[in-house]
Amino acid sequence: MLTSIKKYNTFIDRSNPITKMALALVLFITVVFIHNPNYLFHLSIIMLLAMMLLSGVKFRYLAGLLCLILVLGFISSLYMIFYGEGTTTVYKFGIIHITEESFVRGIHIMMRGLVLSFFGAVIIFTTRITDVFYSLMQQLKIKPKYAYSFMAAVRMVPIIASEYMALRQARKVRKALIHKKYVSGIQGFKTTIITLLSQSIRRAYRLGIAMESKGFDDGPRTYYHKTSFSISDVFLILFTVASVYTAFQLGEMITPFASTDAR
Repeated sequence: MLTSIKKYNTFIDRSNPITKMALALVLFITVVFIHNPNYLFHLSIIMLLAMMLLSGVKFRYLAGLLCLILVLGFISSLYMIFYGEGTTTVYKFGIIHITEESFVRGIHIMMRGLVLSFFGAVIIFTTRITDVFYSLMQQLKIKPKYAYSFMAAVRMVPIIASEYMALRQARKVRKALIHKKYVSGIQGFKTTIITLLSQSIRRAYRLGIAMESKGFDDGPRTYYHKTSFSISDVFLILFTVASVYTAFQLGEMITPFASTDAR
């Protein structure tokens, strides 16, 4: 699916998924402890540029994702903006009390989400889910029975979704022959779940038989697809560190917010 919306690959595509997940965790902890909104403002701009340039995804898909992230980020900040505490009142109506301090705190929370969302989007667009499980097995020594179980479960999700759409189309065609209670409401929900579960159980049984016939076990094994750490991981680490450092430096020179502590 990702190959259909991508235009080009970057060094992040060649980085190890373990490195990406570790950097995402470090960035999350870093963002949580940044209380200066000026730093987060510049960091969110840098991560936005990273998503636009380094994800390799076609612009129209990025534009739609950007709009969604901005809308959800703004909604997440409304509670703090409308009902936060502060001394300098900007607007007050009933229980809604907007102050300069609450507005800055709300935007600060929004920018935290934007930074993590943009960086997370870069990771998602540049990582294949199969590479994640191969890295877990080869670099972190996760047992194959756990990794392959999760891999099979992830692969089942789009299949189940397609089966659900096919079931809906079939019910529309046979609508005149099916009682209404089996199409909508609680009874319709039950029949849909039972149908999908029964098909999933049969598919899982066939998958288990196939893996057993190929001699799959939990012992030592070789891999056709191998993952390893490379110079691309070094570039990704340096890029992340440089992004945070640049945001801190720009936050000292260019200060769009008067407040330096949004706590």
